[in-house]
Amino acid sequence: MLILAGCAEATPDGQPDSKDLFEKSRHSDRAPSSFHDDVQRESCGEIDLSQGEQIPQEALACMDAAIGERNVELAVSSPTTEGDPIITFYRTSADASGVEMFSNGEYDKFGAGDWIQATCPATMALAAREGCQD
Repeated sequence: MLILAGCAEATPDGQPDSKDLFEKSRHSDRAPSSFHDDVQRESCGEIDLSQGEQIPQEALACMDAAIGERNVELAVSSPTTEGDPIITFYRTSADASGVEMFSNGEYDKFGAGDWIQATCPATMALAAREGCQD
């Protein structure tokens, strides 16, 4: 008899679903130390994008409204060309302008598997369209 307990849901390709990946990423020991701070953040959502989809305008507006005003986070799962999930956390701070980005490549089977941290000195809408600086 086989008993499975506490198994996470998986997508058809065997990857855990994005909710599980958001949570695993938040607790990853491979994340930059600055990712693991004790700051309480409001949420602008957890978004699971399909191939070719963009971050919804409402989420971008939520982030832009918080820049320099509130501590907020937006979590986004987006697929690589091969379909592997990249988990990215965008954060704003009440005492800083711009958006901080932490991108987790641990689940990219064909990538380096590293985290990337960058600061986007502009609005979230601009960062989503043009990217950030390392």
